[in-house]
Amino acid sequence: MTDRPIRKRRRLGYVGMLGVSALVGLAVGGLSALIDAFGGAAATTLRIALLTVGVAAVSWICVAWWRSADEAVREAHKWAWYWGGSTGMASVMGLFALSTWGVIDVTLPPLGSGPDDLIMTGIALTVGAQGVGYGIAWALWWLRHR
Repeated sequence: MTDRPIRKRRRLGYVGMLGVSALVGLAVGGLSALIDAFGGAAATTLRIALLTVGVAAVSWICVAWWRSADEAVREAHKWAWYWGGSTGMASVMGLFALSTWGVIDVTLPPLGSGPDDLIMTGIALTVGAQGVGYGIAWALWWLRHR
């Protein structure tokens, strides 16, 4: 018998969790299209219920993955989110300030004419910049700690 440390067996790795999350996203998108086509008067209620179930499912998946992650992986993600996400958010705030002051002209794609579209564009821009910053910071953390 060999003296090997006991390893905690993961049911799904990081890529598996991403795949399951993608499947949940595809299911929510497909069901949303069906609600748009056949929902009728209850479409809004059905969309809210679908979104609630989808967010709960992905949150459960994330918690399960986080509990199975080791300390190095957790630290990499925390560090990347703090520095990368904060830098991404600060870059969007900088763009907003420079645009407000007339230093640069930020042209947004035409999504519609209402304020809801501008809010959604701002949210997408901020989350996108945070995601890019997170990805860069995560890669830098792993490069520094290898």
